[in-house]
Amino acid sequence: MKKNNSHTRQIVYMCMMFFTSVCMYGQTTITGTVTSIEDGQPIPGANVLIKGTTKGASTDFDGKYTIEASANDILVFSYIGYETVEKTVGSNSVLDIVLKSSAEQLDDIVVIGYGTAKKSDLTGSVSTVSAKDFEKQPITRAEDALQSRTAGVNVSKNSGAPGGNIKIRVRGSNSITGSNDPLVVIDGIIGGDLSSLNASDIQSIDVLKDASATAIYGSRGANGVVMVTTKKGKSGEPQINLNYFISSAKIPKKIDLLSPSEFASLAGTTVSGGGADYQDEYFQTALTNNLQLSASGNEGRLNYYLSGNLVDQEGIVMNTNYKRYSLRSNLNADLNDKLSVGLNIYGSKENALNLIRGGSGASSDTRGGVVNVLSFNPALSVRDSNGDYNLQSSYGSILVNPIAVQNERDGNLVEDRLNANLNLSYDISESLNFTILAGASSTHFNEEIFEGIPAGSSVLEGRASFNAIRTNNYQLSNILTWNKDFGNTNLKLTGIYELQSATTKIANIGSQNYAISGLSDAFYLLELGQTQTIGANQVKSAIDSYVARAEVNVANNLLVTGTIRIDESSRFREGNRTGYFPSVSAAYNLGQFISEDSFINNIKVRAGYGETGNQNIPPFSTYQSLATGNNYFFSGSSFNIGLANGALVDEDLTWETTKQFNAGLDFRLANGRVNLSVDWFKKNTTDLLLDLPVPQFNGGGVIRTNVGEVQNTGVDVSLSAVVFDTDNFKWDANLTMSAVSNKVLNLGGLDQILTRPNGINPGGTGNNLYIVEEGQPLGNFYGFSYLGADANGVAQYADSQGVIGNGIPDFTWGLNNTLTYKNFDLNMLFRGVHGYDVLNATRGMISLASGDVTVPTSADMLKSDSPTSGTNHINSTRYIEDGSFIRLSNLSLGYTLPEVKGFKSLKIYVSAQNVFTITDYTGYDPEVSSTGTSSSDATPSLDFGALPNPRTFTLGVNLGF
Repeated sequence: MKKNNSHTRQIVYMCMMFFTSVCMYGQTTITGTVTSIEDGQPIPGANVLIKGTTKGASTDFDGKYTIEASANDILVFSYIGYETVEKTVGSNSVLDIVLKSSAEQLDDIVVIGYGTAKKSDLTGSVSTVSAKDFEKQPITRAEDALQSRTAGVNVSKNSGAPGGNIKIRVRGSNSITGSNDPLVVIDGIIGGDLSSLNASDIQSIDVLKDASATAIYGSRGANGVVMVTTKKGKSGEPQINLNYFISSAKIPKKIDLLSPSEFASLAGTTVSGGGADYQDEYFQTALTNNLQLSASGNEGRLNYYLSGNLVDQEGIVMNTNYKRYSLRSNLNADLNDKLSVGLNIYGSKENALNLIRGGSGASSDTRGGVVNVLSFNPALSVRDSNGDYNLQSSYGSILVNPIAVQNERDGNLVEDRLNANLNLSYDISESLNFTILAGASSTHFNEEIFEGIPAGSSVLEGRASFNAIRTNNYQLSNILTWNKDFGNTNLKLTGIYELQSATTKIANIGSQNYAISGLSDAFYLLELGQTQTIGANQVKSAIDSYVARAEVNVANNLLVTGTIRIDESSRFREGNRTGYFPSVSAAYNLGQFISEDSFINNIKVRAGYGETGNQNIPPFSTYQSLATGNNYFFSGSSFNIGLANGALVDEDLTWETTKQFNAGLDFRLANGRVNLSVDWFKKNTTDLLLDLPVPQFNGGGVIRTNVGEVQNTGVDVSLSAVVFDTDNFKWDANLTMSAVSNKVLNLGGLDQILTRPNGINPGGTGNNLYIVEEGQPLGNFYGFSYLGADANGVAQYADSQGVIGNGIPDFTWGLNNTLTYKNFDLNMLFRGVHGYDVLNATRGMISLASGDVTVPTSADMLKSDSPTSGTNHINSTRYIEDGSFIRLSNLSLGYTLPEVKGFKSLKIYVSAQNVFTITDYTGYDPEVSSTGTSSSDATPSLDFGALPNPRTFTLGVNLGF
């Protein structure tokens, strides 16, 4: 009996051990739902992973999941934009998890081109600006969001005109005669336009700076890549936001000129009609209205973001304005567990009246520009006693009343844009994904211009023109991604095949000597002009690309990325079309060697090398063309339409190539409250697409060929810190600094290149203003050394010409501070640009006789040391000025009302832009330039009537429903 009892006890004991083992070590089916703490809504696509393994699952559309796990297993629940949660299984068979959203987690994701990565996993040099970085500043241009917020990226406003030029340079200038503009990618579509984008639609901007990051874009990545991600809908209740602000803008200062009586005394004339202050007549206080309405949320499986924007902006110059209307629809849906689809559509319409693009005048007629405003006879009133314009001054060869010219001008620029892209993503397996990105954009640009003075004038004849440009772009990207964890190692492979094509059609017609005067909308009646011109053109280009990228992550410590892109461009001839652009970069986290109580939490060491290209030449540039406008008289007095040989071409033309090395350190300090990144880079651009002069015995002109080399070296520093963080007060600060040194290493056998910007000829002398030499930086001014005035007041100069200054900054910085106290927030953005000169040709035009101006108007003429006669060399050290400045770019104060019935949020704010500028520059604005943006790096910082950036005051309100 005892024996049987013993056996029984043994059997019971064994059964208990078995069931205990099953409970402790056996696999159990765990189910549950993952929801958001903010609204209780399910989170589809959340990851559920058994910690320390590669085994996992994802939640379905209802946020539900199922996974096999043991009691001792730890489940890790994660989703982009939410804090990660870990739970031990234990005896539970149901685990419902609530995730809390985390802005820090969302900001940790960086767009790197055809994919995303965590900031901690980056091996290349990438700068990120999120919406929260610029939301405290009312902006109408997307480029303003980048200014002074990204190390290594210099954003300068070349013109204060609404819709005017903004220049972006990433780590210096590569090309001498080609474009140095970065590539813009908006929601994965290559070749976007920042100027037409609604800034309120931007979720983030990521700038790829070094070649290891930009090589993924191959032949178009040499000047850096600006990647814009627009906003998407989020799970939760629908959110409606209404943002409105009104601004008042005016010129920051006036130029000191002679009064009407002082000018009359100098010129030996009398004051007529009391004279005039032409600056007061020309410039105005300009109002801007900006209205933004957006709605976002989700309906079942569909996330949506819808927005509309209206910008109505007066220019600070009379008879100018800019309007932009835009609509956006971003839709994203998970059709099932494997297939998701996204459709983004954006349309905009821009209208500009008499837009001043950054040069000396409001159009090709320079007589209505700033130079003429400052040099026109102030002793002559705008109108005579009969109310008619006093049209002409006797003290210059082109001096026509600038108020009359500007008032009687009707220049309309109309640009319609429609962009659409479709994104299909299919999970073939747990590790393999295939994505198709198809995009199309259409831009239609019309320029309708009439320029003239009232009927009966012999000073200016009426003339009109009509130009139309239509551009269609298409892109199809096929992206295959394989992502697999092998214990503590993650391997991600990406393969891409991409096609792009573009077609541009151009038509233009001009007319003058109208048979009937006083016409309205004369650009639609061009056939009434006695002299007419006409032209048309069509250009096409295409590019096929193959891309492979491998990313390896070993224990989150060692990170390696390798990329190869092969581009074949139709812009070059057979045999020269294919370019190969490789890159490799690596990073190592040293946090494992740092004690937990150390002030330094982690250090990441990065290094990378890559090659990128520049194919930015017009299509068919390698083919000999026939030039129009060559008409011949074969008989009598009539002529026949004829053609002639065009410019010489290089049939072997191929890519510019930029080779760049980058080394960087990322520091995480004070428990993550301070983050510091330092990068050193060196990039050499070879086989420059350079325009070389052709001897006259060979036809003259220039020929574009691959010669020369330019080098840029520099340092980027980015520092962000939470200075204070208490219950009621928080202070966030971000400092960026960049230093760049530029040098021309080779000019293909040329000693030097002397040049001046097209269409800009201060004083009418035809003098060269810039010089490019081997061993010297780009942007060197060329001219005479001014020696002062002799005893008789005659201007004296050195006999020979040479380098007299440089127009490219060598050091820039920005400091962005955001302070929050309870419901108040204060933002201050300071920026500094140092180490460059400006040729103040505007001052040269008004300081002494210069050909176009025979009597000066500058108040400097009252100074005892100013010359009163002699040659006025505008390209001289007399007019070279230090352009360095420190500017308070934005000052904003906002208050968020705590609780207002009917609103989820309500904020009112006031702000000021261009608050003050500390500089020694005597002109309107040291930042502006008359030489445009695209290819001005050899001819920068020329102020020849450039329109200043205004000082602006804003009142706004943000409403959330």
